[in-house]
Amino acid sequence: MHINLSELRRREGEFVHFEEEIELDQINFHQDELPVRGPLSVSGGAIFTSDETVHVSLDFSANVVQHCRRCLEPIEEHLDRHEELEFRFDIDTEVDSDGDLSIYRYQKTDKTIDLLPYLKRFIKLDLEPYPLCKHDCKGLCPHCGANLNLEEDHQCQEEEEKTGAKDPRMDKLGELL
Repeated sequence: MHINLSELRRREGEFVHFEEEIELDQINFHQDELPVRGPLSVSGGAIFTSDETVHVSLDFSANVVQHCRRCLEPIEEHLDRHEELEFRFDIDTEVDSDGDLSIYRYQKTDKTIDLLPYLKRFIKLDLEPYPLCKHDCKGLCPHCGANLNLEEDHQCQEEEEKTGAKDPRMDKLGELL
């Protein structure tokens, strides 16, 4: 999603509205590739001021699929976010902030500003780092890997553990207990 700077300059002081749906396959998050279901819906607008600052107002939403950290079941999370951005050519650093306003640098020679990297960053900020399918998720059986949420009275071969069918590298640790 690009903002055309030459069009904004031509319409200086006027709020230029945009609306777009972007197809994203996935979002990379902590070395996971999380699927995005449906389009990333973006609406908002931009205004170019006399001091060559670009103010951008964004509303966007997406459905991202994460996996429960205990039972590995997929969790679809709907994200809605509003963000105010400002692009300036005269700041020394790449990123700055002023309260809730995020300020980014652009070059005077730039013809467009690509908003997609910023949108992806904001989506990542909204994602839960350790998602759970429910607060009391029971996780997986440590012996057989069964989802304990699906099997209320799960019984696995606990006898195997008692009869010595375990990792032989753990024998020394067992002697200490």
